[in-house]
Amino acid sequence: MIEVTDLTKLYGSTRAVSGLTFRVKPGQVTGFLGHNGAGKSTTMRLILGLHTPTAGKALINGVRKQELRDPMREVGAMLDAAEVQGGRSAFAHLQALAYAGGIGRRRVVAVLEEVGLAGAARKRIAGFSQGMRQRLGIAAALLGDPGVLILDEPVNGLDPDGIRWLRTLLRSLAAEGRTVLLSSHLMTEMSLTADRLIIIGRGRLIEDTTTADLLARFQSGVLVRSPHAARLSRALEAAGATIRPAEGADAGEEPVPGRPAEAGVDVRPIRDVGAGAGLLVTGLTAAAVGDIALANGCGVHELVSRRTSLEEAFMEITR
Repeated sequence: MIEVTDLTKLYGSTRAVSGLTFRVKPGQVTGFLGHNGAGKSTTMRLILGLHTPTAGKALINGVRKQELRDPMREVGAMLDAAEVQGGRSAFAHLQALAYAGGIGRRRVVAVLEEVGLAGAARKRIAGFSQGMRQRLGIAAALLGDPGVLILDEPVNGLDPDGIRWLRTLLRSLAAEGRTVLLSSHLMTEMSLTADRLIIIGRGRLIEDTTTADLLARFQSGVLVRSPHAARLSRALEAAGATIRPAEGADAGEEPVPGRPAEAGVDVRPIRDVGAGAGLLVTGLTAAAVGDIALANGCGVHELVSRRTSLEEAFMEITR
């Protein structure tokens, strides 16, 4: 587990991190989000003991990183995949790290295989692509088979296969009960990978919540498409919903004054819509829309909750 309590870091008059408190628990992937300059990288460096806090504390498994008895086997990290000596081979680089941590050669071979670099193990790192360097950085983080993993922008430079591989790897590590803290600007990928989100801005905590709860909070409505769209729209409005034509739907004519009410439907002075048109409904759940459609004899060809993307939610709460 990672525990950050009232963490503050000043660089002269600049407050990079300010009173930050959160926990990263085992058994889930925790996404760490924020705009450039929000304090994410500084926070990670404080957790890893690379910087000294001005105030507060950051603990790994209950102690400071410097106090861990076997640090490589307890925490693995990748903060900058470019920070390697280009003249070495991938194998030599990992072998040097392994030697320093008392880790055997067999583990070096295993992690190179795990990250897909077995075929390039003897090649000089200077000739590696960005994606290969990212894989090497991840291999170094995994070298001690740690229970805590901290990765800063590990997706950068990976191709689609690499991104899927990393997502699967991180989720499998979390499923084993490990603690995974992941920073990334790729919101779509974060929404697929992270179970929980910690969002900071200007060094302060903005959100600490599950991904599902955050997205549910920004639900943008329910899309329903029906051959009886006019009748359904009136029934939904009578139930307190707000209705507007979905993007691409054709609006019909204005209702005729004095038109007789259809059975069981409160005719309201709203704009009619064409048969088969899509309606965007707010104020009701998809289940409620389906129940109302059934009660009023309205066929439904499409019914789906529409939610804001993680990117849109992130931009809204950090605006």
